[in-house]
Amino acid sequence: MTTHRLKEGQTFAVAFLTAGNFKLVCLIHRNMTATVHVLGLSEILPYDPAFYDRQAQQERERLLSAIDLGSHDEHTAENHVNAGAGVISATPGGSGNLVVMRFNHDKTFIHAGETVEWSNSDPTASHTITFGVEPADPMPPSGNVTVDSDGARHAVISTTEDSVHSGFLVGAPQERTGLAQLPPGVTRFRVSFKNPGTYPYICAIHDELGMKGTVIVLP
Repeated sequence: MTTHRLKEGQTFAVAFLTAGNFKLVCLIHRNMTATVHVLGLSEILPYDPAFYDRQAQQERERLLSAIDLGSHDEHTAENHVNAGAGVISATPGGSGNLVVMRFNHDKTFIHAGETVEWSNSDPTASHTITFGVEPADPMPPSGNVTVDSDGARHAVISTTEDSVHSGFLVGAPQERTGLAQLPPGVTRFRVSFKNPGTYPYICAIHDELGMKGTVIVLP
């Protein structure tokens, strides 16, 4: 069973007719999995919802206090923006993901004719760089995006009315011994700005969580 991408406020309901353990996965965010344990009608639930709320809050506090995600700034070149940051943490139930849905430099200043590059170093979450009209399907890039010789996607924006969409940017996968080498994937996106102006952009997947930015192009 698969649902469409859910926006803020939307819901998806599943009725479980039999007892058992049912795994689920988010098809957008790698390693975002869970298990629903369905008990028989005569069995007593071991915990109430408040228990799980407290458990989630404690896990958030533990991860955020232990790791400085803001230090994920391996690219310090001028005109570079990190699209999100995240880590994978082991838990008794499997891998846990901590993701910050923000652009690390959400306001970038450049001059006309210069280029800004975004990269995704998050190990699990996909992000996009979207100017103008948000596409119905965020996975593929818009038709005005090309590919540079080093594998990065590239677009040119002439006016603040232009629409450009990077498609999914996904952190490079970890290679594993004994398995075939994985393709490099698309981790970087560049936009060249021809004229001055204020160019707002979003991550088309996580904009409702506040993942937005602006490029201010000076003469």
